[in-house]
Order: sequence, then C-alpha cells, then structure tokens
Amino acid sequence: MSQPTITVALACLLGFAQAVQAAQSDADEISVEHGKINTADASPVDPGHFELEPSFATTRSERFWDAGGHAHGRGLYREHNLGLSFTAGVVDNVDININGGYSWIKDNDNDFDGDGGLTGPFRGEDFTDLEVSGRYRFYSNEEQHLEIAYIAGMTLPTGNSSDQSEIGTSQEYWSFNQTLVATKDLGKWTLNGDIGFVLPIGCKRENARGTFNADLALGYQMLPWLQPEVELNYGHDALSDENDAQVLAVTAGLIMPINDTLRVNVGVQQGLWGENTDKTTTLITAVKFAF
Repeated sequence: MSQPTITVALACLLGFAQAVQAAQSDADEISVEHGKINTADASPVDPGHFELEPSFATTRSERFWDAGGHAHGRGLYREHNLGLSFTAGVVDNVDININGGYSWIKDNDNDFDGDGGLTGPFRGEDFTDLEVSGRYRFYSNEEQHLEIAYIAGMTLPTGNSSDQSEIGTSQEYWSFNQTLVATKDLGKWTLNGDIGFVLPIGCKRENARGTFNADLALGYQMLPWLQPEVELNYGHDALSDENDAQVLAVTAGLIMPINDTLRVNVGVQQGLWGENTDKTTTLITAVKFAF
C-alpha cells in the first residue's frame, strides 16, 4: 500500500474517531430521551417519582388486507381514543404502570354474527380494558449506555363487550403480557427494541391463541427539547381455527422533552403490509407530566 494511501486512511480514521468523540461529548451535555411513541423503553421511573400521561389517538381505515396480503376496499372504520397512563417508581430499577381509556368507534362494515347475514351494529363507545404492569431493569451499563428490562402485566377486560346493539371496546378476555426491551445510546442517537408475547387466558378467549409483537425505534436528540424518531412495528395474532392476522407498520414522530417535568409526543403510524387485518392510519398525541 502506498504512503499517500496510508496517510489518507489514517486521516479518515482520526476524523471518524474525533466525530464519535464529539457526538459523545454533545450527548453528555444534552440529555437523551429514551421514551418513544409505540416502542417500549428500558428506563424505569426513579423511586418516589411519578408520571401521568394523558393521550389522544384517532385511527381511520378504508382498506383491508386479505389472507394473501392483497389490499381491498372496505367501509369506513374510525376510532377515537382518550387514554390515561400512570407510572410510579417503587424501588431502584422497578416501576409499576396502570393505564386505560375511553373509545368511540364507527365501523360501516361491522358484521356481528359473521356469516349469519346480520350486519351492524355500526357504532360503539365505552371505557376500554385496563392494563396493569411492572417493569424491572435487570441490566444497566453506564459505560456502554445500555439498559435491558423485563415488563410483565395483565390486561383486565373492563371494557364493553360487543353485542347486537353496540360495538365493544374490550378484547373480552384476560391476558398475560410480557415484553423484553433494550435501550442503547450512541451519542445523540438512541435505539429502542422490544419483543413480547400476549397470552390469552380463560374460555372467553375463543379462537385467540396469542399475539407476538416486535418493535424497533431510532431517535436523534437534535435539540434538548426535540427528538425526531422513526419506528417499525410488527404484530402477529395467532388464531386456532382461522388464518392468522399480521401487520407491519411504520411510526414517525417527534419526542419533545420540554423540561424535566413535561414531555410532548406527536406522531403518526401507517400500516405498510398485512394479512387478514385492516390497513390503518393512526394519529397520536400524548403529554407526560413527571413529578
């Protein structure tokens, strides 16, 4: 290898090392926010501290994917949801969360009895199911800027069940939910990844046999109060006597930690591909108060 080539290579290597060091220095000055819109994070709330997060999401669909992944038209589906989440730090590395909400649903293609020929009802509203969970961060390496946590909880079917007069707001069965999540900082870049499984419990689960979820999120702390982020979200519903349903979606949004006590999230999730499920677009807003 010629001397000029070696010189150029060494110069590029030195420049890259200096850039990484500068990015790390900037990240030390700017606190990197780990929270994302549709992907969990591994950072629990500190003991004795609390977070309250009201949210609003609106979902719309006029297309669905069949068993072969082909999109077709459908009647308008629309849902508005007001959510409320409360998180409390219990001890070091452990917090607990409880969240629920209220939904308004309209579905012009709803068919209550399947093949019975009776369409409708087309509307419904009520409180949604209640979710209770705990997060345990069992690994934290400050030098590597890496955290790993386990989240386990239950979904309680407190919402309204579907009947011939109204669309339900509940999954109508209990479920045990568990997720493994990791958070990694690379200078101003922050990466979250989670993988989880929802296990239906009880006879009311009917043909539901479980849901596998996986999410990957990448954010960049552009300013102390602004982090653009993008996510890939995947879900697979296993069914006993029907074709499984699955969907791959992308989420893009802004995470805005205004100060130590206030964070605002704004984003949109768009379905990219699926089977036996609706192609939806969801707008999401949330405000987190920490105290």
